[in-house]
Amino acid sequence: MAVPTAWYLILSTALFSLGILGFLIKRNIISIFMSIELMLNAVNLAFVTFANQWHQVNGQIFVFFVMVVAAAEAIRVWAGGSAQDG
Repeated sequence: MAVPTAWYLILSTALFSLGILGFLIKRNIISIFMSIELMLNAVNLAFVTFANQWHQVNGQIFVFFVMVVAAAEAIRVWAGGSAQDG
């Protein structure tokens, strides 16, 4: 029994909406970064869903690059730098 594509997209929309809500309401920088990460993961879920539906690998490759960039930003912030440092 397969899960319909629409359910994944509804979940992705709900996660993205929660991320936007957290980004707009929270004042703590860590909470803001977590909200941005939630939005990125929601978009990643949509990419993987469409890649699976159309039997393409492009969406999954794009998800991999998004995750690498998010991890690099997290490491940079954790190491003491700011996300705005050049």
